[in-house]
Amino acid sequence: MDDNAHRPPGAVRGNECLNTSYVVSLPGIIKIGEFILLLVAFASLTGFTSSHSDRLYGGRYDFFYFATITSWLIVLVIFLLFASNLNHRLDFNWNIVLMVYSVVTAVLLLLTSALVLDAVLFYRSHREHLKSTQDYVGFCTVEKCANIEAAGAFGILATVLFIADAVFFFIQNRSSRAAPPPGAEQF
Repeated sequence: MDDNAHRPPGAVRGNECLNTSYVVSLPGIIKIGEFILLLVAFASLTGFTSSHSDRLYGGRYDFFYFATITSWLIVLVIFLLFASNLNHRLDFNWNIVLMVYSVVTAVLLLLTSALVLDAVLFYRSHREHLKSTQDYVGFCTVEKCANIEAAGAFGILATVLFIADAVFFFIQNRSSRAAPPPGAEQF
C-alpha cells in the first residue's frame, strides 16, 4: 500500500523535513554565520560581566545583551523556518520582512557594539589602585578587557553579515517584482 495515501497534504517524510538546499545556500550560510557571531559576542561579554559589576557601564552591557540575544533567537527561528520549509505556510513577502529585520538589527548591533567599545576606551585609560603594592596599574591589566573588545568586535562582524543579508534580500525583492504597468514609469 502507498505511504502517501495516509499522509495529510503538506506532510513530509522523515528525511524530507530538512531543506538542505537552504542550508547550503547563501542566505542559509549567512544565517549560520550570524548565529555563530552573535553567540560568540554575548558569550565574550559574559566573560567580563560574570566577574565584574559596573555601575557606570552596566546599562550598556545590558543593552548589548538584549540586542545580541534577541537577534540570536530570531536568527535561530528564521533559520529553522526556512530549513524546515515552514516559511511557505506563511503567505507574505519574506524578502521585505527579512530585509527590514536585517537593517534594523544591523543598526541596533552597530549602536550597541559602539557603546560597548566606548567602555573599553574608558577602561584602557583608567588607572586602578592596588592596595597590595600601593601602585597604580592600568585597569585592563587587572580585569579582562579583552572580553569586552571581543564582544564589540564580534558584534560589528555580525553587523556586517546583517548588512550583507539586507542587501541580498533587497536584490531578491527587486528581481522578483513584476514589471510596472504601461505608463507607470513616467511617475
